Amino acid sequence: MANDRGALGCSAKSPGSVPTEPDSAEEDSGRATFGWFLLLFFLLNVGQGVFAPLLPQIMDGLGLSFVSAGILGASLGVARFVVDLPAGILAERLSIPRILHIAMALQLVGTGLSALATSLAAMLLARGLIGLGSGMSMVVAILYLMRRSPAERRMRWANVYEVAVIGGMSISSELAGMVAAWRGWRWSFALAAGVLGLAWLVAALRVAPGIRHLLDDGDPPAPASSQGVRRLDAGILAVYFAIFAQAFTWGGAISTLLPLYGGRALMLSPEVIGRTMAIAFAVEVCLLFPVGWASDVLGKVRVMIPGFLAMLVGTVVAPATRGGLGYGVAYSLVVAGMAVWMVPPALLSERLPSGFSGRVAGFYRLVIDVGIIVGPALIGLAIEWWGFQMAAGAVAAVLVSSICLSGTLIRGVVGQGDRIR
Repeated sequence: MANDRGALGCSAKSPGSVPTEPDSAEEDSGRATFGWFLLLFFLLNVGQGVFAPLLPQIMDGLGLSFVSAGILGASLGVARFVVDLPAGILAERLSIPRILHIAMALQLVGTGLSALATSLAAMLLARGLIGLGSGMSMVVAILYLMRRSPAERRMRWANVYEVAVIGGMSISSELAGMVAAWRGWRWSFALAAGVLGLAWLVAALRVAPGIRHLLDDGDPPAPASSQGVRRLDAGILAVYFAIFAQAFTWGGAISTLLPLYGGRALMLSPEVIGRTMAIAFAVEVCLLFPVGWASDVLGKVRVMIPGFLAMLVGTVVAPATRGGLGYGVAYSLVVAGMAVWMVPPALLSERLPSGFSGRVAGFYRLVIDVGIIVGPALIGLAIEWWGFQMAAGAVAAVLVSSICLSGTLIRGVVGQGDRIR
């Protein structure tokens, strides 16, 4: 990692320098930037989280099939996929604030267009613009977290960010369902556009100045032993597959399978689906702090595997539910498992020989968006052709594969004296 710091925003000292008292003004500025950063991504997720609970109404309004709904869900991931690596490279060559401003503009325009879309093509364009902006903002976010968080408390810092993200999504899901039940799904997107406008203001005035020099720390040091890096190559691949499995489950189960099962099989309204999602996200928020502490203290892989098991159980159980209560429990299990979302990037930042550079951030986002592309598209097809239970089986197969790799391959590649936590 290029810049392990005791507090956000504190300057790294050269090896030969005499220890001095920390610059309190700089430290306070770093903390303030982190606070505004959390508010920014809270607002971004309030604006972005409206889509999933509205999907059944959008299908009716635009006359979409399950396959079309799956394609629509995957379009966000396709757009992110296109921009992930370029955004990571540009982050190292252009100013971070400029990338952030472009990201905000794309998301605002795409959300406004979503409220006006009258066809599948228009909605695909809107989702694509949102995806481009979201992909760029996520690269900025993961760089900030992995380069500014202290190594010994990385998961706790990352999960504070996750609280902001999930809190925004929870509120968004509830509000989107309520507004859609009151005035229709287009008004939910209009409200989201207003929230994104406020987020852009926060980004411009408070966040951008504080992250201007995010990548000015130079290249991270190489690990002490290149042999150790070789032993960890297979483990790193397993970490990347875990990243893919999380994203596949997010796009395929949380954003597609579960909302469609609730709306089509159980005939739940968007308001009920939105409230169910909000409760599930609230459960995850409650788990983020203990999960972050346990990951730092007990070991990251040991905590990640139970999270994947929770997602597996919830996914398998969901198509067997016959009412709102069972549906809500299954939804909460899947979402609760996502409390380990930041474990894989934390493993990467500790184990990659190059540290967490802009290119690594771009590739990390690329793997996520492959999962988010494949997940909704495959699950939409599986529902259309074979039904909800087979679609749940596809998600379960990916999760089981990742659990096996995480439990055996990651541990198996560690040599004497090394430990993947």
